[in-house]
Amino acid sequence: SLQDQVKLPPESWAINLPSDASLMFLAEGQKVTLNELLLGLAIASGNDAAIAVAHHVSGSVENFIERMNKEMVLLGLENTHFVEPSGYSEKNITTARDFATLARVYIEKYPESLKNYHSAQKIEYPQNHNLASWHQPNQAIIQYNANKALKVIPGADGLKTGFIYKSGYNLSFTAERNGTRFISV
Repeated sequence: SLQDQVKLPPESWAINLPSDASLMFLAEGQKVTLNELLLGLAIASGNDAAIAVAHHVSGSVENFIERMNKEMVLLGLENTHFVEPSGYSEKNITTARDFATLARVYIEKYPESLKNYHSAQKIEYPQNHNLASWHQPNQAIIQYNANKALKVIPGADGLKTGFIYKSGYNLSFTAERNGTRFISV
């Protein structure tokens, strides 16, 4: 369920990730739902959120990666292979064509994800309800959606931006106009 409380393993805590990682800012003792983690993935590109989701869904990062790669084979995406769940590693590989196919399948299977996650303008985390009892109430960190097309292209409603040093900036973009879905990678 999207309202499941997700246990945060230590490797998902922001403090344990590389200093240049994109983060949702997960921390020890926080209470977070799967829904909040998916928003953290879509808006903040949370590498920490990806690790937490992998553990929640498959029991470990390794099991999740195995599952991801099996799905890519089932989809016929021969040029896509993952070594970790967040997109942080340059050893994750794909092509624009494979990623466009993956985006199409994802949108067809989970059309509500565009409205609920990918076209959201910001995430504010952690909020007071996320904090462990021993934490002092604090102000949430506000992170804005990096997909600027959402504000300037009519019909734009997703999908994802990213950056890693090895490949630079990337964008998978989608918009709907007059009942036609467009996807660009």
